[in-house]
Amino acid sequence: MENKLKKYIENSQKILITSHISPDSDAICSVLLLGRTLKVNYPDKQVFMSLEELADGLDFLTGFKQLEKLNLSSALKTHNPDLIFFVDVMNVERCTRKDAPAARKYLSLHPGVTQIIIDHHERVGVDKAALYVNQGSPATVQDVYEVCFDWLGLKKPKGYGEITMLGIISDSQRFKYQNPRHRETFKLVSDLIDAGASIEQLESRLEHYDTDQMRVFGELATNIRSSRKGYSYSFISDEFTERWEGKARPLSSLKSACEFFVNQFIRNFENNQWGFIIYPDVVTGAGHYCVSLRSVGGVVDVSAMVAKLGGGGHKPAAGVKIKATNIQEALKIIKDAISGPGG
Repeated sequence: MENKLKKYIENSQKILITSHISPDSDAICSVLLLGRTLKVNYPDKQVFMSLEELADGLDFLTGFKQLEKLNLSSALKTHNPDLIFFVDVMNVERCTRKDAPAARKYLSLHPGVTQIIIDHHERVGVDKAALYVNQGSPATVQDVYEVCFDWLGLKKPKGYGEITMLGIISDSQRFKYQNPRHRETFKLVSDLIDAGASIEQLESRLEHYDTDQMRVFGELATNIRSSRKGYSYSFISDEFTERWEGKARPLSSLKSACEFFVNQFIRNFENNQWGFIIYPDVVTGAGHYCVSLRSVGGVVDVSAMVAKLGGGGHKPAAGVKIKATNIQEALKIIKDAISGPGG
């Protein structure tokens, strides 16, 4: 596989790198690490890093300003790549909210575009690609690191240590989840620390909470419930969302607070070891909801629960976006998906 990958890169002139919608730290870091590495090692090639959305609070990362905010079909038409990397994502539909048909049409009309996937999610809904790399790592950025530096022996770009470390600690929730590749992960982390990356400093940059986020924590804490089925759940009410938008409070604070709450609390409420939260999809707008599920490793496979709704992720951490007329309908959709009608 290493030789094939090297040839695909060497035989290309325009390379596009993209990832999933609502990109998290691992998605951003994976794009940055791969893109900046290719730019340093192949200065004669054009390398584009495009995402439909950018994450807040990560602009301190080296090279962040090189990321362009562009939907997938526009990026394809603008750059006309002969090689495209999908990182931390397994198919076109996860890269764009409304643009998938146009992107697929472009790719079908340009069969010469080589597609390579580097991902670490459950192997469900994977697009056909020339190469598919999935080693079951806790974060895609670990696979990108190993592909670039262990497989291909490329030179490391400035800021690689901080970028790689952030992707790993954020997607593993600082090594909270079970990891079949723990030996490789901790060896890499040790090397990154030796190279100057600091877990403490990275988490200090990210773990600051404002008054708006505390309001969201309060709403989720007020609404948390324990189901007789053995799981916890909480939600942002439609009334809270209307008040939030009416006062023009930052949507990024709402989203980030929800992500923190589901990661820290939903699996640890009363005696439950898994659960979910539902909150408004602030990007798509009214009538759309985001669902995030978490489980203590081995208890339940939450990715399988939402697969039927078009969602995915990992066995202990997954998500899906759904349409519903109100939060009560959204709750019913998820409860039915978890345990059948009436669940």
